[in-house]
Amino acid sequence: MNAASELHQVKPEDLIDAEASRLRLSAPAITLRPQNGSRLVFVTEPNGVAVEQYKLLRRRLCAMSPRGGLLLVTSPGPGEGKTLTSVNLAWCMAEGGPPTCLVDLDLRASGVGATLGYEPTWGGVDEILSGKSTISDVIRQVGSRPLYVLGVRERLPAPTHHFAPSNLLPLLKELQDTFEWVIIDMAPAIPMSDVAEVLPYVDGALMVVRSDVTAKSLVGPTFELLGSKLWGVVLNDAPVSGSSYYGHYGYGYAKLP
Repeated sequence: MNAASELHQVKPEDLIDAEASRLRLSAPAITLRPQNGSRLVFVTEPNGVAVEQYKLLRRRLCAMSPRGGLLLVTSPGPGEGKTLTSVNLAWCMAEGGPPTCLVDLDLRASGVGATLGYEPTWGGVDEILSGKSTISDVIRQVGSRPLYVLGVRERLPAPTHHFAPSNLLPLLKELQDTFEWVIIDMAPAIPMSDVAEVLPYVDGALMVVRSDVTAKSLVGPTFELLGSKLWGVVLNDAPVSGSSYYGHYGYGYAKLP
């Protein structure tokens, strides 16, 4: 049995503990201040085509995993829209009703805080993994919606030791007990080992590729790395089928066979 399966073994007492954890959930609220040109489409274009695409993605993911799960989001290389996808997808999941947590585990080049429009000066997931803080110390709720975020306070040039099972598993277990969906923004899959370190402990993964940007030479190795954990591919910056809409918020979704 792999580590992810062990993480998901359910006992009667676990159900009680999980429900108690949900009921105890309380976090200070943050007010977002998106910058000009923000790509947080649920704020800037709530009636736009991109929002509809995220809703379609939400529906497909919920059909694949009705009970939610730990979902890792990555891309073959940098600049392909994985953080943008992570943030908007987490927002969409929470808007649909279930409590959702967005976790920035791209410790080398975190971008969740900047995309949302806040700076986690009070602490971040990097401090949880190093044992300096707990989830309750640093987690924040986005307004009054059931969306919670764990950002990164200090970027780390060599974070691999933070992903050791002894550091990572307690964090993921507590998040899994508390939230229906946990969206994890990871580093690009190539060439660093970060995704490989975290992948065994999640339920599934999305790979974000950007039209006319993603290097074809990186796609194959990323497919190979994600393997059976790959739930689908999000095509960023592509025309939406049946529409003249085209832009950075346009997404297509391809479920793997």
